[in-house]
Parts: sequence; C-alpha cells; structure tokens
Amino acid sequence: MAVEAGKAAPKPAAPAREPVPGIILYEDEHILVVHRPAESALTLVTFADLTFRPRGDAVWGQEPAEKLGLNTIGLVAKRENWFPVASVEAAAPAVRAAFQGPAIAYGYSMGGYAALKHAARLGCEQSLGICPQATIDPAECPWDTRFHRFYDPALHGSMAVAPGEAGDFAVMLADPYMAEDNGQSTLLARDAGVHWLRTPFMSHAAIWLLVDSRFLGQVLQLMLARDLPQLAAVMRARRHVSPHWARHVANAAFRHGHIRLANRLWKRAKRLGLSRGILSGDLQRQLALRVGDLRARKQPRRARHAVLLQTKAWPQDAALIARAGHLMLALADLPEAEKIFRAALALRPDLGNAYIGLSLCLGGQKRLGEAVSLCQQGVQVIPADLKLRMHLAQLLLNTGRADEAETQFRAVLQHEATHPKALLGLSQVLAARGDRAEAVAMARRLLEDPEVDAETCLWLGQLLLYVGEPAEAEPIFRRVLAMTPGNGTAYVGLARALERSGHLVPAQKVAMQAATLLPDDAKVQAIHKRLGPPSA
Repeated sequence: MAVEAGKAAPKPAAPAREPVPGIILYEDEHILVVHRPAESALTLVTFADLTFRPRGDAVWGQEPAEKLGLNTIGLVAKRENWFPVASVEAAAPAVRAAFQGPAIAYGYSMGGYAALKHAARLGCEQSLGICPQATIDPAECPWDTRFHRFYDPALHGSMAVAPGEAGDFAVMLADPYMAEDNGQSTLLARDAGVHWLRTPFMSHAAIWLLVDSRFLGQVLQLMLARDLPQLAAVMRARRHVSPHWARHVANAAFRHGHIRLANRLWKRAKRLGLSRGILSGDLQRQLALRVGDLRARKQPRRARHAVLLQTKAWPQDAALIARAGHLMLALADLPEAEKIFRAALALRPDLGNAYIGLSLCLGGQKRLGEAVSLCQQGVQVIPADLKLRMHLAQLLLNTGRADEAETQFRAVLQHEATHPKALLGLSQVLAARGDRAEAVAMARRLLEDPEVDAETCLWLGQLLLYVGEPAEAEPIFRRVLAMTPGNGTAYVGLARALERSGHLVPAQKVAMQAATLLPDDAKVQAIHKRLGPPSA
C-alpha cells in the first residue's frame, strides 16, 4: 500500500524476545516457503541467495529480521534455480495470507533477482535487490557468463524483469565498476525501472553494507516511505562508517597494486570494527592473488616486494605471516621464507602450516635432519593436526626411517580410520618391509573410497601386481586410465596385469594402443616391443 503524504511510514516492531518457530507455507520440488511470525505490521519477504539451502525452518536474512522484530516470510531455493515463476505463483496465496500490513521483497544476487521479479506477484509494493541479475539467459546476457550453466529454458522461459513486476518502488544496490553487475543493473534500470543506488568498489558484495540490523531497519523505513533521495544519502553516509566498505575498497586498491593505500584502508576498517578473522582472510587472499598475478606476468621481484611489505605492515598477524612464508617459498627465496616462517611460529607455535612450510625450506637447503626435528616438535605442540603428522610421516619415510613413519601413519588412522593418504603410506611401509598380506589389506580398504585419486589407485595396482594378484590389479589400472587417459604408467601396469592373467592378446593390444598414443614414453615403448603386435 502506498504511504500517504504527511504520514510516517510504518516502523519495524520492537525485537521479539523469543522468536516463534517457523511455519511451512508451501513446498514443491523447487522452493520451500517458511513463515517466521512476529507482531510487526511490516512483513519482510526474503529470497535466499545461491548458496543458502533449506535447513529446517531457517530463512535467509533471519538474524537481522529477528533483531528488528519483523514478520518474515522466507523463500528458499532447493538448488540454483532462480525461483521459477510457476513455483512462486503457486506459493503466492499462502504468502499474501500471512501479511499483516505492507510488505517488502528483499534478496541478494539470485535472491535479488527474485525479489525484483516476484515482488508484485506476491503482493509486495516495494522491493530491494542487492547485486541482482536481470537474467541469466545466455542469449540475453552473453557478456555475463557467471551463471549461464544454471539456465534452463524449460524452467525459466523469459527471465527478464518486466515493468511492474518489481512493485511500485524498486531499488537495487550494485557496483558500477564491476562489469557483470554493471551490465545487469543497466538492464534492470532501463527495462524494469529499478532505481540504482551505486555502491562503488563493493564488487558482488554490497550485501555487507546491510549486515548491521539497525541500519537495515533504517533502509526498510525509507523503502516504505519511497524516499529515494534520502536512501541515496544514507547509503553514501554509510561508506564513511562501514568497515566493509573500507575493506572492499582496500581489496580493490590492492588488486591494482596500490599496496600502501590498501593497508591504510584496511587499518581504517579495523578501527571501525572489522573482525580480526575477516581482516586476516582479506589480507591473505589479496596477497596470494597479487603474487600470483605478478608471477604470471614474470615479475618475481615485484612479487617478493609485495610479500615483504605485507609482513612489515601486519607484523602481528601470524596467519598472514605464515601465508607470506608459503608465497616466498613459491618464489624460491628459501632463506627469506625461513625467516618469515620462524616469525609466524614465534607469534603462534600452533600453526601447523608454518611447520610444514619451514620444513620445506630446510629440506630445500639440504637440512633434512632439522626439518624432521622441527615437525616432530610441531606434532608435540599440535598432536591433532593430521596434515602435519602426514607431512612428518612422509619426511620420515623419505629419509629411511620407516618404523617411525609407520608410527605417524598409525597415529593418523587412530584419529581418522579411513584417511586415504595414511592408508596409502602405511601400505607402502608394510610392502617395503615385506608384510605383504597387511599391505594388501590396507590397499583394499583404500578402494572402498569412491573418490580415491589416480595416484593412490596406481600404487594399489602396482602393489597387487607385486604380490601376485594381476586379475585384481587389472580393473584398478583401468580406473586410473579413466581418470587420467594419458597415464603411461597405468598403460604399462594394465598390459602387465593382462599378460600375467594369461590374456596375452589383450595385453598386446593395450601396449600397442599406448605406444601409438605415447611415442615418447620409453617404458610404454619398451613393453610394446617386448610383447610385440597382437598375435591374433
């Protein structure tokens, strides 16, 4: 309903003390609709994003809605289906019946599209879409390939948001500097009359500007009042107090090589209340992306400089320092990487990946004994770190200390009985010692995992050949070839398995096929020469 001139827009109710359990209003093969009742006059109709799935009576946007005491109806997609029209139309009567006054449709990305597409269909006169799509139809947006794979002509038909579908007052937030979101927003503004509030440098993450429930409540009141100028003003003002705007501008600056500017902005975000975990995650991710970009452009010196700058700018962030060590290790500067890893461990002695990185530095400098001792120390500090235990086990195995390696593999299996790499390592130790029966038993346990990798299968096949089980080895080598079709070692193993099972002609055919496919593989050519052409 429209707000009459001179009258205040309805405000969200005071937060409910105990949220009422959700009620399922509608469900089909595509969507679930849940009503979470509250006493407010305003109803917030939310559409879940791409990754949110049905989970009991949970709905997207539930936490801020509950803090604001809003009567909430959540539409949740069961897969990446962009909320098909037929399903939403079928749910509409039940949705409208749960309204207690005016209603706003609200969603992000896939849900942002749905909020605009279905607002009027559900009886919402206002809609707010965050980083929405206008369409995912490849014919309508060939320049935005992010979601083409989810388009289903039979399910979606014509996706474009038509005039009037978004309600009487529709607003979207999107970054004009992100090419895909710019293109989608341009279509929505032109074809559906959606008002575009620009959120520069936020990329596909403008939703972060609305995570504060009080600010979201303010935005919803302005949506009800249809006060576009004031909405634009509060969104502009939000940039100066939002840690998430500062962090996303920092991310953009760092991607473009403005490292010092980015660090100033990240520190501003920290002062504004950005959590340590989110900040550290951004610092690590952006540094890794920047170093990867510079390495791809053959600029290792600039990459090294970026790593050193960040270790100096954030000397107390142990996780970042450890990531910097791995990046320096990838740049093959082992002495500098060693210093960085030691600094990370001085800050936090419980960082398993720092022990692993430092041991790789030491090993690369021919200091294997130190590397083993270091990892043994690390396992004492963090005994439940299975990745570190596995790394230590491989180090011990590679330095001829098989008995100690066995102890570590068995320790891992005590924590995780089906750990594939531990089973593989233990089978290797047992086979080398001559305990063939137990080695094969371990190998067979590995085959129970449907996702076992090609490397592991290859070892199992070779082990079964070694212990005289060629018939059992044959399907394993075929499995390897299905995963890695050009694997010469698997071709050789398969030919040998067939030969030893008494199937000479099939063995000859496999060897001939491999020799044709892999003319430069010496072992493949050797077995083809030995077996000769098919004799029949």
